[in-house]
Amino acid sequence: MRLWGALVKRVWLVGLVLGLVTTGVTFWTFRQPAIYRAEVSLVIDPNPPQVLKGVSEVVDVGSGSFWSSKEYFETQYKVLKSRMVAEKVVARLGLDHDLEFLHIDPRLPPAALARALAAVDPVRMVSDAVIVTPVRESRLVMIAIEDPRPQRAADLANAVAEEYIEQNVDRRLTTTHGASAWLAEQLTDVKKRLEESDKALYQFRQDHDVLSTSMEARQNISSEKLIAINDALTKANLARVEIEARRSVLAGLLEQSKGSEFKAESFKPVADNPMIQEFRREYLKLQSERAELSEKYLEGHPKRIALDERIAKVRSDIIHAIQMVLEASESEYRQASDEEKRLRSFLEGAKQEALGVNKLELQYAQLKRERDENRQVYDLMVKRQKEVDVVGLLRTNNIRLLDPALAPTSPVRPNRPQNVALALVLGLLLGIGLVVMLELSDSTVKSQDDVERGLGLPLLGILPSIPTPDGEEIGAESTARRDLYIMENPNSSIAECARSVRTSLLFSSPDRPFKALLVASTGPREGKTTTAISVGITMAQSGSRVLLVDGDLRRPRLHRTFGVPSSAGLSTMILGEATIADAVKNTGVQGLFLLPAGPVPPNPAELLQSERFGEVVRHLCDHFDRVIFDSPPVGVVTDALVMSTRTDGVMLVLRAGATPKRAAMRGRRALWDVNAHIYGAVLNDVNLGSRAGRYYYYYRYGYYPTDYKPSNVPGAPGGRDVQKEASSSS
Repeated sequence: MRLWGALVKRVWLVGLVLGLVTTGVTFWTFRQPAIYRAEVSLVIDPNPPQVLKGVSEVVDVGSGSFWSSKEYFETQYKVLKSRMVAEKVVARLGLDHDLEFLHIDPRLPPAALARALAAVDPVRMVSDAVIVTPVRESRLVMIAIEDPRPQRAADLANAVAEEYIEQNVDRRLTTTHGASAWLAEQLTDVKKRLEESDKALYQFRQDHDVLSTSMEARQNISSEKLIAINDALTKANLARVEIEARRSVLAGLLEQSKGSEFKAESFKPVADNPMIQEFRREYLKLQSERAELSEKYLEGHPKRIALDERIAKVRSDIIHAIQMVLEASESEYRQASDEEKRLRSFLEGAKQEALGVNKLELQYAQLKRERDENRQVYDLMVKRQKEVDVVGLLRTNNIRLLDPALAPTSPVRPNRPQNVALALVLGLLLGIGLVVMLELSDSTVKSQDDVERGLGLPLLGILPSIPTPDGEEIGAESTARRDLYIMENPNSSIAECARSVRTSLLFSSPDRPFKALLVASTGPREGKTTTAISVGITMAQSGSRVLLVDGDLRRPRLHRTFGVPSSAGLSTMILGEATIADAVKNTGVQGLFLLPAGPVPPNPAELLQSERFGEVVRHLCDHFDRVIFDSPPVGVVTDALVMSTRTDGVMLVLRAGATPKRAAMRGRRALWDVNAHIYGAVLNDVNLGSRAGRYYYYYRYGYYPTDYKPSNVPGAPGGRDVQKEASSSS
């Protein structure tokens, strides 16, 4: 409600700010040149059309993963705004000599015109003017140009799109031709290397007799030979071992056979010998005959001796035969050893031959691999060169123009209706914000809520601002006339408000009606004196004997208002130099009397603190129904605090919109500190045009005569609001 009241109070300020902002924005908007926007749409396809299926492009246009496509599109957006495209557009449209586009005055002298042309960069201007806007979830790209001339905007947009498409084709063709030239150059080198590798392979085959037999066949022959020799060697080795074992056994048996028995006869090679078998049969036969002769003849008999000689000879023949078998085994062993040695020699030769073949195979494989690789590279490059040559003949493009730009018929900015509407909204918000800022920064007492909630005091009433006639200067006469305003205008809203204050005072303490009332304020020029006079007049009009006492012994004013002398007054009564009859003056208002301040003493505070002042107050209360004291401001001197202890209560006067809340709180605290009884506060100099003033006037004083319109109510003819009460100069 407070902010709403502030808005109502300062609606003129809101209107002023609204008008200034709206006027300024409107003036600025209509002075701005009209800007037209032309747009052309392009389709950028990462996958170009495959005219020749199976033939790949030389230039990668972005096909692949999501990120590679995203990078491709971002690159194309930068290309659209590049200097390369802008240079071609400038050359195509001749913008480097278009003075209107370059914002150069054609009326300049030739020298200045040349300097101006050298200072501007038309390529940069075109590049900065290009607005690239990709369409989401599509492959469309919008290219926009904004320019004061609609046709030039369309021409620029179309030129940018066409030059971009053309440079994309040129780039692909240039890259393709460059690749073709590079392939042709590299093909010569590859062909030369292929011929050299063919010659090296042929020479190797010729040098190593590989022309008739392949290296694979030679390697197979070496392998088979090596295997055969290895098998023969194995067999010879086994035979030698067998012969050696047989010879050893036979030699041992022969040694044993030199005795009486033939140990070697049981050895199979010996037993199988036919000669030894024959000798063995004869030996056995002679042994049989010897046994027969032994039965017939004694030892020493010639037959027995002859037979023994024959047996010895046969035995000798057997041993000799066994020795011959042994010698045969020795000879066979030597042959087997020689064979084994020869085979080992053949095996070593075969191994060396196989190693030589393997070494030749490695050299041959290396030469053949180099020849095959050169052949593959040569075939690949020949194929790729043919593909590149075919691609170079095509002018396919993955970028195409969808909709060319047309000359716009209406500007895009300034949007005059929108700007004016925004100015209205902005002006209204600024005005409201300014009012709110002023209201929040205003720390003065302005309303009943400030008095009752902020100060904790009841509001006894309000006193509207007293109007000042047009052209009247502030002086003693005008001050006195405003002090007595309600006496001259008893039917005015101000008089009615004063009567309301009187009623609130009378009902503020019904069980203990006051006799002595102190009218105080927290600071000077808050209307305290005028309020005391107004309340005194209304109390006198109600039939009471009322005495107004000018308690301001420093700057008294009441005697000037009523036009009475101040030679005798409150100060002389306190000093005992005057009586009531000497000091009290008639004001001309029935029932209202005045006790002036009297001569200004040098020590007002000490004078008011004396017991004599208390006796004077009691004496005055005995002679009058109500005694109203006008005092100095509480926040300036201590006189009011001293007087508040001698009276029944205090009425605090606050000037609406002028008395600071902190000052009012300090004044209230000072009165409470001396145990003064505060009946309440009066809000003085209230503008009836404000929320608080209208509330009090229309709701509390709405029963006023219908034929009366106070001059200070908004809408009253000939009236005006007076925010400052010149007469309040306590």
